[in-house]
Amino acid sequence: MKNKSIDWNVVWMEMMQANRKADHQDRGNCATLWDSRENAERFWNRSQENRGRIEKTLNELHLKEDSRVLDIGAGPGSLAIPLSEKVGHVTAVEPGKGMMELLQENISNSGISNIGCVNKRWEDLDVEKDLEGPYDVVIASFSLGMPDIKDAIEKMQRVCSGHINLYWFAGETPWEEHSTNLWPAMYGKEYSPGPKCNVLYNLLYSMGIYPDMHIFPLEFVNSFGSMDEAFDYFSSRYTIDTEQQEVVLRNYLEDTLEEQDGKFVDRGQSIRVKVWWDQGAMD
Repeated sequence: MKNKSIDWNVVWMEMMQANRKADHQDRGNCATLWDSRENAERFWNRSQENRGRIEKTLNELHLKEDSRVLDIGAGPGSLAIPLSEKVGHVTAVEPGKGMMELLQENISNSGISNIGCVNKRWEDLDVEKDLEGPYDVVIASFSLGMPDIKDAIEKMQRVCSGHINLYWFAGETPWEEHSTNLWPAMYGKEYSPGPKCNVLYNLLYSMGIYPDMHIFPLEFVNSFGSMDEAFDYFSSRYTIDTEQQEVVLRNYLEDTLEEQDGKFVDRGQSIRVKVWWDQGAMD
């Protein structure tokens, strides 16, 4: 029996709106954040230091040599590039300008010819004009920052003839912990975290989708060569309008980051979740 008493898509929308409301420049918007080439390169370098996690993710997917894969929120190609070595075709959807620029460079440098790129937000994309479906596998790895998640999932369903794989957060992320600590002093209000996997699961259930779920821990490590480098990175993810806000952020980083081998390290733990189902069996 479907639970119709709560509209879980509205719950998701309201939590997403509250999460972004304090940042009037919308720097918390994922696409805006990853317009920065510097942020994209930092993300890529960090992903290459955790190749074991990437390989584990690939091994969890239902891949064949001739599979057609859709990677939503592909970033600089952390998954798309190794995926291309295992399957027939990959379509990489990535809205961030810096991420897309780096993705295309990585594709060129690797001599890959079976990845197609779409530089659009998933919610702005036309599945008929922009994609080459149907796809045997759809993956959205920590890229579900869409305001209307139900519409986003329905769009995935329309182009998938096999498995849909969503990766998201089950608990507080290291970044949310930072924001919870910083928001009152920087903006004079409490921080509102984004929706987690409980909202996602309940939405899927209300849509008649009964997915498998796998919970796993993941360590987050981000290293900086100097405190100024750390400040530049953190300030790209916040709105810094006043000198006082800058002071608050600098003091926080000095108190929080670990000094290790001449670097300043941001380290945290989070609980993540993989949610997946066989769309082909539902159609």
